Amino acid sequence: MKTFPTSAAWCLGILFISVSLITTGSSEVVGPADRVITLAGDDIILPCSLKPNISAEDMLVEWTRLNPKAENVHLYRSGRDSNVEQVPSYRRRTSLFHEELKNGNVSLKLTRVTLSDAGSYRCFILTLTSQEKETTVQLFVGAVSQPVISIDGTKGWGVVLKCESGGWFPEPEMEWLDSSGTILPADGPPERHRDSEGLYAVRRHVTVNQTDTNRFTCRVHQQEINHLKETEIHVPDDVFPKSLLGLIVGLLIAAAVGVIAASAGVYMLSKHIKDDVFPKLQVGLIVGLLAAGAAVGLLAASAGVIGVYMWRKHTEADGLQQQLKLAQKQIGELCVKVCPGVFQNKLLNINNIMGFFYSFQFLLSD
Repeated sequence: MKTFPTSAAWCLGILFISVSLITTGSSEVVGPADRVITLAGDDIILPCSLKPNISAEDMLVEWTRLNPKAENVHLYRSGRDSNVEQVPSYRRRTSLFHEELKNGNVSLKLTRVTLSDAGSYRCFILTLTSQEKETTVQLFVGAVSQPVISIDGTKGWGVVLKCESGGWFPEPEMEWLDSSGTILPADGPPERHRDSEGLYAVRRHVTVNQTDTNRFTCRVHQQEINHLKETEIHVPDDVFPKSLLGLIVGLLIAAAVGVIAASAGVYMLSKHIKDDVFPKLQVGLIVGLLAAGAAVGLLAASAGVIGVYMWRKHTEADGLQQQLKLAQKQIGELCVKVCPGVFQNKLLNINNIMGFFYSFQFLLSD
């Protein structure tokens, strides 16, 4: 069996060490280009590595926190972790990736991050040639929480909703949205508070009117840490104050029916008068009753118009005009079905009746 001469083995060893020293001398420590952002309670990795990738298994690796003064976070030397002088708040929360040290990866894993962990961290490496290489990593820690919605009473024809969310850092923004994602005007600016731990709490109210879905969302977001939380609420119909819309539309329908009935009576009466079916006294009585019915109908309609006009001045219900247009259409259909003979005889034109309701709509759109 042939063996290399002792002198040759020494030459190879010296050559290997020389190449290693040259490579180590030309390497540098590289960290992240941007700051590292995480949330309180999460685990995070602070990147740091040698470039080109050379082994750091036999090097000294030291992580320290620089603000306000240097604190020992994690120390690796002589091929093992040595955290005797580690700051107590970091104990059992730091580690290196030992299997990656041979590739020059000396990144630090920090678990159960707290707000107080935020700051500047130095990754320091002492090479085999006693060269000092380092880089700095910025850690930013935020905090978020789920907003809570509650019903805080009524206001006018709407319901007042309250949204609260605490435990935020940095200070967040809060807004209300409807089911289509449109931002709703809130009842004043948000109320803000900061507790003894430096966390922010925010509260905001909004008054909402009844909609097709009655679903509303409170959104809290923090752009600096790029996080948001949302909570949705469904407000039952019976929570909203009872409006007068049903009564007003009922009066209008009653008015329309009264006018139609009176007109139909006049039409039938005029037809029978020609045949001398009714005595003159009965004719006078019937005409009087019909006139009274028409007058009552007009009074009901006038009351409905006045009521809607006053209501229009005190509320801004989004679906009001749509509901009234629907009611207007239904009344027109009812008129055509009840007395087609009246309209065919042109004693009562549908356009005249509907003109009343168009003037009613005009009051709502001033």
